[in-house]
Amino acid sequence: MIVIWCAVTHGRTPTKARDHAAGARATSHGTRPRAKQESEEAMTVLTESATGTSAADTTGADEKKYLPAERQDIILGMLSRGIVVRVDELARTLDTTPITVRRDLNTLADAGLIRRVRGGATALGDETTQIAAQPSTARQSSVQRSARTGMQPLASASTIAQPVPATSPHAAARGARFAGSDSPGLTPTLSGTIGVMFPEPSFNWPVTSQAIEREAAAHDLGVDVRSTTYDNGDEIAIVEDLLSDSSVIGLILAPSVRMQGADIWNWLEDAPVPVVLAEREPPFGVDGLDIVMTDYRTGVRQVVDRFLALGHRRLGLALTHTPVSEYIEDCWRSVTGRLDAVDSAFVRTNVAPYDSVGVESVAKQAIDEGTTAMLVHSDWLAMSLAQTLERHGVSMPGDLSMISVDGYITPNSRPLTALRSAHKELGRASVDMLIARYLHPERPAQRMMVAPEFIERGSVAPAK
Repeated sequence: MIVIWCAVTHGRTPTKARDHAAGARATSHGTRPRAKQESEEAMTVLTESATGTSAADTTGADEKKYLPAERQDIILGMLSRGIVVRVDELARTLDTTPITVRRDLNTLADAGLIRRVRGGATALGDETTQIAAQPSTARQSSVQRSARTGMQPLASASTIAQPVPATSPHAAARGARFAGSDSPGLTPTLSGTIGVMFPEPSFNWPVTSQAIEREAAAHDLGVDVRSTTYDNGDEIAIVEDLLSDSSVIGLILAPSVRMQGADIWNWLEDAPVPVVLAEREPPFGVDGLDIVMTDYRTGVRQVVDRFLALGHRRLGLALTHTPVSEYIEDCWRSVTGRLDAVDSAFVRTNVAPYDSVGVESVAKQAIDEGTTAMLVHSDWLAMSLAQTLERHGVSMPGDLSMISVDGYITPNSRPLTALRSAHKELGRASVDMLIARYLHPERPAQRMMVAPEFIERGSVAPAK
């Protein structure tokens, strides 16, 4: 059995966490992996040649601050020796920030000297020069691989038999872990922990977490779940703490709506382990992360189709601001805007369920426009709006039909038909996608859309 050793470090990891990870590596292995040691030795030689100094010259002195040209010379020197450079390792070695390293890499890439990849850079032409033929004795069938990993094969046996090309920092790190393997080209046995960061445990997230734990257990993997809130701005610290555990082989994250800074998302793209986003759409320009999301476009289309089939022509959408609200709004506008059968379809956004003035305004607009069917997100807003409408004499579903997005309601709340995310399937799919990314680090970024389901609770009826 080949056991995965996952030495995770990160440019932003606190000192205590780095020391903990280093201690874990030293305890379990005694010495550094050969590939990592050679990389560090090469880095030392290249920094000395680029700056005209030696390690002895700087002993006891302040750490060297490299000029941009010196940093770029070091990077080019490493790539000329066939070393795949990683943003986090360069930042640590050059005593600078990941942002500065990315700027250096982009400068070199714009000049046509290197190729940028997820998390770092490689020399030009590495796609062909780094892929070696696999010995026939190392070939394995898809059946053997499935039996060992518990996963269905992603390609033909001949394709799977090829070694993973080390053209990204993730692939390089993975290759370093198995540099001493007696079976080159074979997929290693999975072992380790999946780090999970979800919002506070309310409504749907416990269901997703439980599904992740069950699916991970089926692959002999542990799970470390951390909770955050939509008001917690220090989510990076949580992720750093997860990464300080050397057993973590990947992350499944649902960042809050406030994680909007470009640097944060670039940081996630450069993480030294696979990252899967659950129910989150990254900002424009962030394309290197795997995503598992509810297919709200299909769900919204089904809602509108159902309303129209029951004779409703005046529709409405009301939204609380959440990480998925903008996506639901886009889907709603796209669907209703193309249908001649829809007479009107008003949209109200950023309505807090506890904002009595805002909820009253939505109810008044629905009444004034003769709206007979509404889709509402979140659950709390749906319950608040339903109560407000009834105070105005609007009965449900007699006068107005309503569907709530997700519909995780308390026993004492009003029963509303729900468009609910398939959270168990989201959890299972997130684990499978993370494992597939770990085993195949060079495949293109994946996006999986999971269709939602209807939960019938009697709040939808034919239009009068």
